[in-house]
Amino acid sequence: MGETVHLVPGEAGTGPAVNPLPASARPGLAGAVVALAWKGIVDPLLAVVFPSRCPTCTAELAAPSRGPLCEGCWAALPVHSSPACGCGVPLAPAAGRVCGRCRRGLTPYVAGASLGPFEGTLRTVLHELKYRGRRRVAARLAEAMLRREDVRRILTAGAVLVPVPLHPRRRRERGFNQAELLASELARRTGLNVAEALVRRKDIPAQTGLSAAARRANVAGAFATRGKGRVAGRVAVLVDDVFTTGATAMACVRALSAAGAVEVRVLTAARVV
Repeated sequence: MGETVHLVPGEAGTGPAVNPLPASARPGLAGAVVALAWKGIVDPLLAVVFPSRCPTCTAELAAPSRGPLCEGCWAALPVHSSPACGCGVPLAPAAGRVCGRCRRGLTPYVAGASLGPFEGTLRTVLHELKYRGRRRVAARLAEAMLRREDVRRILTAGAVLVPVPLHPRRRRERGFNQAELLASELARRTGLNVAEALVRRKDIPAQTGLSAAARRANVAGAFATRGKGRVAGRVAVLVDDVFTTGATAMACVRALSAAGAVEVRVLTAARVV
């Protein structure tokens, strides 16, 4: 697990100052030594008994417990390098500091961020999580996301993390919700709480290949809130794996706003650009 991030209270919309916890609040030395010793035994054993290869570069995994990528591919995850609008949209150098949607007042949430573009090794590792059940991916992604200042900035102390829900039938089939896993790992590292404040009322078909308009029609009325007190008067950070056209995020944001959230922000591991 990565180092816990300590969030200092900040005003809504401005983001907190972020500092690591003091040494006195970190796990004891004895526990760290035991954990390192255990990993030093388990990984070599797994590498011999259950050899596996990185799905990106095919190199043998020296540390399978930290998989599914090799350490080189983990270090090379694509991240956003260009400036971004406050909503999280990467901007071209000549585009100014605000995206077109925000200039027209069409963004219903206050701030957004993501680790990187939905391509290369980031796309691969998200598919490993979502379609192959490699749940440990969520922990590594949370670590990588929290290394970015724009991600930390929207995780204000006192905010609640709200994962985008799956329909109950689809969740039973998959056995987990990748957005919940990611929200939980972010919560463990920041001290924020997870609020499962949304439900998916419609089991909509896959949106792959649909236009933005078709996606918006697909998710219309698909989400509702449960237990409005979970977000009423709070800053809600919507968490998902990928931001594609924004149709799902927008529908969730509107539901959270209607439930009384004073501010909604959107955080994803990847963004289609």
